[in-house]
Amino acid sequence: MAAAQRAEGVILRKYYLRETSYILVVFTREFGKIKAVMKGIRQPYPQFAGNFEVFTRCQMLFYRKRKSSMDLATQCETLDFFYPVRGDIERLTYANYLIELIDMVTVDHDPNEEIYRLLVKSLDFLAGGASPKRVTRIFEIKLLGALGIGPQLDECVLCGGRSSEGMRFSVANGGVLCAGCLNADRSALSVSLGTLNFMRKIQKSDLSRTPMIKVSSQVGKETEKVLRDFLAYHINRPVKSLGFLAQLEKAGIV
Repeated sequence: MAAAQRAEGVILRKYYLRETSYILVVFTREFGKIKAVMKGIRQPYPQFAGNFEVFTRCQMLFYRKRKSSMDLATQCETLDFFYPVRGDIERLTYANYLIELIDMVTVDHDPNEEIYRLLVKSLDFLAGGASPKRVTRIFEIKLLGALGIGPQLDECVLCGGRSSEGMRFSVANGGVLCAGCLNADRSALSVSLGTLNFMRKIQKSDLSRTPMIKVSSQVGKETEKVLRDFLAYHINRPVKSLGFLAQLEKAGIV
């Protein structure tokens, strides 16, 4: 067996394996996303079950199994359980959305420390009382940038024109279209200057300073629409947590 590896990570998913074991899907700082079997820990020591809950930040010891897609984890120590998030249904739902996105856009054993830092810092923001919706918009914009598919917002994606008057957002073209290029995408979304400025600020600001950027309710809703459509276009798969979030919004809970 290969030498033991240590990694810091955030648990994305957990599955039961037989009566005593788990399969953990963990996005690690050092190795990217890994899948690991954790044997013999469900019984007779149920007091350790909290170590393996989703979006727990943990320190792992595991062995890479070259001939298998599943590694073998032997230790998983909790570093941060993000308790304030788990006690609030709105924050909990948004946290689940963040980790679901990470799981959908990453592949196994492809490390990306920028994305890892973004995930941990966003969970810190949620636990620290920042607006869940604003944290999520920041996360989405920064994630798109880290993936190399961030939208072009400073100038027309087709002609390079920099005038913001009459601009619309084209999901298919990957950014804003000026008034002279709107024929290229008749379905381009109407977007206000306030929304463009908010998204531009997030793109250019250091992550630690982004929660201080103010945004109106109208700009927040418009930004959400733009980013949801843009992410849906690139991911091309349903995000399950959005369905539950929609139910909470309909019920007036969030």
